[in-house]
Amino acid sequence: MSSTNLVSKLCLAAGVSACAIAASSALADKMPVEQSMSTLEYDLLSRSDLWTYQKLNGYSEAPFLSELVKAGKLPPVGERLPAEPLVMSTKAMSEGIGVYGGVFRHVIGGRPEGWNWLAGQHQGWGGINMAIQECLVRNGPLWQVKAEEQSGPLPNLAKSWEWSDDKTELTMHLVEGIKWSDGDPFDTEDIRFWWDDNVQNENIASRLPKGGLGEGTTLEVIDAYTFKFTFTKPQGPEILKSLAYIQGCPGPSHTLKAKHPKYNKDASYEDYRNAMPADAVPPVVLGGWVPVRHKADELVILRRNPFYWKTDEAGNQLPYLNEMHFKLSTWSDRTTQAVAGTADFSNMENPGNFVEALKQTLSADAPVKANFGPRVLSWRLELNFSETNGVQDEVDAELRKFFRQKDFRVALSHALDRQAIGQSVARGPFMYPYSGGFSSGSPYYDYDSTVYYPYDLAKANAMLDALGLKDTDGNGIRNMPGSGADLEIDMMTDRRQVTEKKQADAIILMLAEAGIRVLIRNVDTIDTASKNGDFNMLIRRKEWALPTRETCFHLPIANSCPDRHLPGSDGTRNLMDFEIEMVDAYQTILSTWDAVEAADAAKTIQRLWTENAYTIGTVQAPAALLVNKRIRNAHPGTPVNMFEWAEDGVVRERLWTPKDQQLKELLPGTIAEY
Repeated sequence: MSSTNLVSKLCLAAGVSACAIAASSALADKMPVEQSMSTLEYDLLSRSDLWTYQKLNGYSEAPFLSELVKAGKLPPVGERLPAEPLVMSTKAMSEGIGVYGGVFRHVIGGRPEGWNWLAGQHQGWGGINMAIQECLVRNGPLWQVKAEEQSGPLPNLAKSWEWSDDKTELTMHLVEGIKWSDGDPFDTEDIRFWWDDNVQNENIASRLPKGGLGEGTTLEVIDAYTFKFTFTKPQGPEILKSLAYIQGCPGPSHTLKAKHPKYNKDASYEDYRNAMPADAVPPVVLGGWVPVRHKADELVILRRNPFYWKTDEAGNQLPYLNEMHFKLSTWSDRTTQAVAGTADFSNMENPGNFVEALKQTLSADAPVKANFGPRVLSWRLELNFSETNGVQDEVDAELRKFFRQKDFRVALSHALDRQAIGQSVARGPFMYPYSGGFSSGSPYYDYDSTVYYPYDLAKANAMLDALGLKDTDGNGIRNMPGSGADLEIDMMTDRRQVTEKKQADAIILMLAEAGIRVLIRNVDTIDTASKNGDFNMLIRRKEWALPTRETCFHLPIANSCPDRHLPGSDGTRNLMDFEIEMVDAYQTILSTWDAVEAADAAKTIQRLWTENAYTIGTVQAPAALLVNKRIRNAHPGTPVNMFEWAEDGVVRERLWTPKDQQLKELLPGTIAEY
């Protein structure tokens, strides 16, 4: 069965023509017909076909762990596992139960900030975060699940849950007997610490912000393995997806409390953020692998977690792979090395490499196979809508007033030749215009709800003229009617991202044709530099595939986000009407139990976003999953990013390599020692 848009599947299944919401702007065009490059084909399964929780008759472990058990350095495997571990189903594995041993090699462009993900630190991206974190629920493998069973996330640390009759209370049950990588029990004290002392603490940059599950939501611990959320209004199954990676991942309370200001009067919040620095290995984790070596700017080595709490159906403790490498290089080098066979896995996300990489992988003796998926990579211009935050002078203040006018944003869209922008990034059929909102590869994207303002320089100039933005001093740059200043907009860009630089160069020329001068402001990491709202405009890649996935980057669902519309020093902000409508639609997605109603709400968001040019989309591109041919169980249907990035969607704990193709481990026999 081919992978198709989830919204379309739900509407067809329901037989409801009302799912279609037409774009309402008579002046807007439809998006051009998209030429798909996806080669993904796969059969869909029931949720229960992926994994279950059950006690098995016996358990096995990696041979070197058995030796450590004999030496008295580890408890027996049966004592390290929960009474009912998570059991991966063979039915969901493309190449079946695996064998132990070997190395899985990543190349990443990020650098670990530290291991305290509770305080918002990242571990370098590219899959290292997901290798060590485990979350209450899981979204990534949902791409394998039938459309009629797409109701909420998959279980993970929380094996089950139930709702009260009025849908305002959600009781969740943890797997009993999970242990952290140092052997300490995982229980609801870790959940309480995550929620009370991190999510609810505005001094901490929690990935799930305060209010992220709705203002007034509370958490109550029932017993060691049961806790309850109470909401101020009824909720639905989709809200649970907010408890997956990267938002619902608890940390080790037994090691972090000592650095938290609530429990240590001598500690600062900066101390807490850096409680698990990148050079302090091993950190305590729940994931399948534990960082045991970190050589700055060179390499991070992870070894299997002997306390990992998942098995296959034969009782083999997962993961199969003993060792995982993350070579610290560049994002472009990730693709280069994967194609060359010196790395095992890459989300090919750099369109400039597509043509050459595709040529090389088509060779019969190529070490890697490439599977292109739908267009999930999308770039956009973001304007700052805050009337006070980040405003330096009267010129900034006047700029922000124009940013908040729909006609100004639409004029910017009309000034952009997206075909030329796309070809400046990658020649060929890869690039497709992006209007904003959900990427076209998202299961929630809807073509008919997408409003498009295509390249029309004459229309752009006419609209800017009508706004009173005219060149009054004859220097070729429009002047603002209030301050009289030239219409100059500083644009923040990430100097490390080649694709963004190419687009920025093209955009500068195009907006100049409309009488707008763009001034580049280079930063090292754009998401870090922009988080306090100190910018007027920026360009970045920011795809949106799942409504509940890091929604704070996209919609003003909490006072702390998004960074392009933060409150002023008095804590207030003036949301535009359509922003409020989008947040209302998002709340519908969270609260409804009707899949068609959720699909309609997603379409409402898409229509409002694109109709109002909330962001000015530039282009979008497919991504390809590159996997070394010696890796087994890397399902050929795995999308690079649908419900989550492929590092989660491919389910790395079930990957394996045949004995005769296993690479030499750098740290054989090693486990994390605390």
